Amino acid sequence: MTKLAIMSDLHIDSNQFKNFETEILIETLQAENIQHLHLAGDISNDFYRLSQDFLQTLNQHFELSFNIGNHDMLGMTENQIRSQEFSVKKFPHFSLVSFTGWYDYTFVPTLSEEQHLKNKQLYWFDRRLERVGTDKEITERLLRELDEQLKQIEGPIILATHFVPHERFTLQHPYFERFNAFLGSSHWHDLFRKYPITDVVFGHTHHRFPLTTIDGINYHCRPLGYQREWQLVSDFFKEYPQYQIDKMYHLPKRFKAIRDLSEFKTYKEKHLATEFKEALSTFEI
Repeated sequence: MTKLAIMSDLHIDSNQFKNFETEILIETLQAENIQHLHLAGDISNDFYRLSQDFLQTLNQHFELSFNIGNHDMLGMTENQIRSQEFSVKKFPHFSLVSFTGWYDYTFVPTLSEEQHLKNKQLYWFDRRLERVGTDKEITERLLRELDEQLKQIEGPIILATHFVPHERFTLQHPYFERFNAFLGSSHWHDLFRKYPITDVVFGHTHHRFPLTTIDGINYHCRPLGYQREWQLVSDFFKEYPQYQIDKMYHLPKRFKAIRDLSEFKTYKEKHLATEFKEALSTFEI
């Protein structure tokens, strides 16, 4: 049985994808009988010079679609961003609707808009983007436009987006809680409930969650994320405890300690396919 696969947050530049990584990804997808691959945002930080070549390579092996994420928007004009915001792909038993999404601070209602903007300018990647309108205005526009798109579709819908659509998937660590403001919006789920959406696949948070059903909608969050966050890195330290550092909670530091080790490179080659497989959400076509 052939399948649709949805992945997010490949970050092929930060993760230093070269021929080996791309070949293992293709082989993993083929082993899973993937016919159509959808990438749900954050392919790279340079859509036109990096992502497009990567997409062309994948398109030689699979039917392909995608929606962009905030990292893909770097260097894009607002018109270029808007040209990529929505797509609809018809399958025999469902429609795949994809859209980018955005955020409106509803996940952190305790802070003022001024505080949110200060945090964004100090810490968040999106300070580098050139968007037209406030974050709330962008989200409100996208909600209206997605509503109009969904009204035109009959039958079951699988929806792929980049940003977080429900507070259930926000970060619970005290330091990171303020950044939940930039993860998504509670209004996405409110809109989804109006339509026959069976499944929603998203990323952006870089945390994987078990399949979660809310109001009859199945939510899938299995982003690939940065190498330092991968399960195989944690598993490597378990198998090679001699390389553990004092601050194992500090993901960049612990990854820096092993990334150039021959043992780690060999371990990564052996387990990369499993890491890719764990980042797949698949549906029978």
